[in-house]
Amino acid sequence: MRQYKTFSELKLLSKRQMSGHTGILICALIVQELILFLATSLVVSFIPGTDILSNTLYYVVTFIIQLLSGLLQAGCCLMYLNCACNMPFHIGNLFHCFTNNPDKVIKIELLLAVINCICMLPSDILVWMTPNALSYDQLLFIAFVTMLCTLLYALITLAFVPVFYIMFDYPQFTVREIYQKSMQVMKGNKIRYLLLQLSFFPWFLLSMFTLCIPLFWVVPYMNMTNTNFYLDIMAASNRQSENIY
Repeated sequence: MRQYKTFSELKLLSKRQMSGHTGILICALIVQELILFLATSLVVSFIPGTDILSNTLYYVVTFIIQLLSGLLQAGCCLMYLNCACNMPFHIGNLFHCFTNNPDKVIKIELLLAVINCICMLPSDILVWMTPNALSYDQLLFIAFVTMLCTLLYALITLAFVPVFYIMFDYPQFTVREIYQKSMQVMKGNKIRYLLLQLSFFPWFLLSMFTLCIPLFWVVPYMNMTNTNFYLDIMAASNRQSENIY
């Protein structure tokens, strides 16, 4: 029988690992979000999205941005893995994959980007078809549909959560093998992972009433806990393999 750490143990371990490194993790978060914000803002500025052609172009460009954002996300995973394993790390880890196997990262991100596009399509079409002057009810309906689309994407991709961690732990794996390993280790752990994410909801709720300032600490804390979740399920999987042989 697999033995996993409790959520409390994972969170306590994460806090200890973050001690003395919180500043670096917060700075990395700001850099990552700033890059994505600027990229998205440029697209919105230059592609008005007022007709079918510009909407299609907007969709294509945002798809490319998501592929490239995978490079940052992979670098983020590397940084947290190094921190969790007590290895040297720095903000530069964010850009590691821009020069180290970027094609592999983009291939991994490709499936996630396609799933995201399909899941978010109803929300995007609704936005395209809605006039600029929106009523409160229209805004509420669009927000509700977007939330459902986002939830659908999150549920579908639960099995693929650790793909970038696995890429670094098993550099010899092909993209297909990475996805296969991800589905293997997440088997029986998807609900646990989902519950772990929900356990951070009070922090996000608190952030809504405090100008989102706590998020600068909560997001790195959550990322570190997710990293330890991955290391924990991998350790359990390895123990089970040893017992079999």
